[in-house]
Amino acid sequence: RGRLTGIVLTAGDLVDAGQVAEQISLDTAREARLVAETAVDRVRDKFGPGVIGPAAVFRRAS
Repeated sequence: RGRLTGIVLTAGDLVDAGQVAEQISLDTAREARLVAETAVDRVRDKFGPGVIGPAAVFRRAS
């Protein structure tokens, strides 16, 4: 009986990340999280890191 004891991965014909096609996912929940994460990153870049967070920590200004 044979046993696999190792595997080798070679990196040939690599291309720049900007030339790679976008991977399609069939997991709609995962895709929604990725879209939301991108939107949150854009908001933080524009308004600062403390501007957005979990709703549980939201405090209203009095």
